Amino acid sequence: MTRKTIIEIGLSLVALLMAGMSPNLFPAAQAGIAPMPEMARWLLLPSIAVLAIVFVLAAAGGLDRLKNRLLMGALAGLVATVGLEVVRIISFRAFGGMPGSMPELLGVLLTNRFMLGPSVTSNILGWAYHFWNGACFGMIFALVFGRKPFWWAVIYAEAIGVGFLLSPAVRSMGIGFMGSQMPGMPITVFLAHLVFGTILGLLCAKWIRDKGWLLSRGQ
Repeated sequence: MTRKTIIEIGLSLVALLMAGMSPNLFPAAQAGIAPMPEMARWLLLPSIAVLAIVFVLAAAGGLDRLKNRLLMGALAGLVATVGLEVVRIISFRAFGGMPGSMPELLGVLLTNRFMLGPSVTSNILGWAYHFWNGACFGMIFALVFGRKPFWWAVIYAEAIGVGFLLSPAVRSMGIGFMGSQMPGMPITVFLAHLVFGTILGLLCAKWIRDKGWLLSRGQ
């Protein structure tokens, strides 16, 4: 294993740790570990900065595989989140399949406005955080798996959906185990993550250059 490969793997592991930080803040806050504004200040913002540094180091060091996976994974995750949101919004607006607007809830938690309700600023931050989570999930998939058939991403996305339904975030909504008291919610989560995974998988299969997994030398 060459020095360049060791550096790439090390930076990839750092990127994975940082990308996994953001999606876990909401469940951690709902579990009572710490308020979201504090975690955003001390964990979310630094993790974004470290990911940017990793990308710059990858570009400067000629680590093209890592650079490609970070950038294309993030872009694929952002586009896939648009698809997820189309399903969520239709379910929420037309069928009442969700207890509320998730990005708005994230925004009021981030700005400590839960008792006051959403504002323009909280909505902007909530939507930005929501889409950043999608980008992070895209980077994680790209870093670990590389270019794979799209159904790998579908399984990955559905695992994320199940994890969300099992998380303190859903339990705190008071709608039963995995949202069982609101049957439209788990259905919405399943369909939304099916769309997310399909789009993520198709785009990663097109944009990721090699199919080697994290610890391989690439192909």
